[in-house]
Amino acid sequence: MLKKNITIFLLLCVLCFQILNANYTNRESKNLIFRDNCNRQENFRNEEELLEFIESIIQTHMIPGLSIVIVKNNSIVWENYFGYSNLNENILVDEDSMFILSSISKTITATALLQLYEDGLMNLDDSINDYLPFNVYNPNYPLSTITFKMLLSHVSSIKDNWSVMPYYNGDSDLELGYYLEQYLTTGGLFFDNSSNFTNSIPGSEFNYSNIGAALIGFLVEEISNQPFNEYCMENIFEPLNMENTFWFLSEIDSIDSVAIPYQYQAGIGDSCFEIGCGIYDEGNECFCDFACIDFGDCCLDYEEVCGENGSGSSLDNYIEYSNYGYSDYPSGQLRTTSKSLAKFMMTFMNDGIYQNNQILSIDTIDLIKNIYYPEINSNQGLMWYYKNQDGRTLFGHNGGDQGSLNEMFISFSNDIGIVLLSNSTNYDAIIRIENALLDFAEENNFSFIGDLNNDLILNVLDVIQLVNLVLNNQYDFVGDINNDELVNILDIIELINIVIAL
Repeated sequence: MLKKNITIFLLLCVLCFQILNANYTNRESKNLIFRDNCNRQENFRNEEELLEFIESIIQTHMIPGLSIVIVKNNSIVWENYFGYSNLNENILVDEDSMFILSSISKTITATALLQLYEDGLMNLDDSINDYLPFNVYNPNYPLSTITFKMLLSHVSSIKDNWSVMPYYNGDSDLELGYYLEQYLTTGGLFFDNSSNFTNSIPGSEFNYSNIGAALIGFLVEEISNQPFNEYCMENIFEPLNMENTFWFLSEIDSIDSVAIPYQYQAGIGDSCFEIGCGIYDEGNECFCDFACIDFGDCCLDYEEVCGENGSGSSLDNYIEYSNYGYSDYPSGQLRTTSKSLAKFMMTFMNDGIYQNNQILSIDTIDLIKNIYYPEINSNQGLMWYYKNQDGRTLFGHNGGDQGSLNEMFISFSNDIGIVLLSNSTNYDAIIRIENALLDFAEENNFSFIGDLNNDLILNVLDVIQLVNLVLNNQYDFVGDINNDELVNILDIIELINIVIAL
């Protein structure tokens, strides 16, 4: 009788929850499992092999920390965290670790502008000068119009002049609009005709431009009449539940949660250990710095020093940067976690929607995917771009800066997305890991703990099915929420709590 009463009570709770949350459509979970594909291929890599491979690459290529999320079928299906966000303080990377996104930030900046486009506040072929408090034109072609579409496609003829794009210890003190006006207008403090603009007419040449991306951020400010960082928080980060996502260091309560950027350099000395074994050289099969060969001990002590179980090389070979900022901040200064960035990425995998919140329409997503200047750059969409890698066509953006190297790419052919954030600069190592993650995601079917009907949605239907399992004394490892090798009322209670918390 007690068992029956408990079951009735739980079902009533479930039904009440179902009524109150009728619009719930998606989920995430920290407890993930994966199921081998029955038709796996010869190059199949299971989770243990994947983890061993990543750990080996981290050690041999001297990567301080990594934060990784895999998305498949519109759900986060695998996440893992490696190494340190702060070596000196021994702070490990975890799900709350924030990394500077570098140029991946540009995809958020573009999204903000395209939301205003959807609101009918501008058109992509409009002149940007119709919306700015100062005029921007290439001094070599003063009568040529620069459009929003040109900025988003990196064909605006605005060039990065690194001599007036300094890094600051912390946030820049200069207001975005002031900085850009001084950079882009004749007579400005940072203006230089030949260094700030190309010698090509706008719309005729591809030239990747951080300043152009920053100008998009300022246009968002002018059109929305709201500071750019506040606009993003209100219209992107909060609707997508992107926790720990900030444009400025001053907005972050605990700076210890921000990964320290590191640059690895070859040292000097009389051994491979002193010089450093983590600098990849494709001409050297043991991945040591080429200079090590001069000492004749590189390959001899490779396993002992550089190998998977080796001692590594001296930490003195790391250059540690402060958490920095710059005046053109919408081009690369956003800091967030891998899971929050994955939520943003998922909206582009699901027609602009995340958990019933639509930040862009499917038509606008299609605009972003389109290539508007194919004769100039056949891979460039609206800020996002395509790349061909390891036999795959991927869509997204990467980011690289001082002590920062990140990837956010989608394979639309099999509905897989990868977010990989690091506080390192070893491009070869990051790409090797990215390819391994794509292999792993392709060759496995994933299921969530608690997803009993295997529809990749965690909701009241799974709770009802779990109740039935308990009533019929049936065991299903997907329903073993607390991992005690039993399926009972404790699992029902925990699953209800998980669903309520989503």
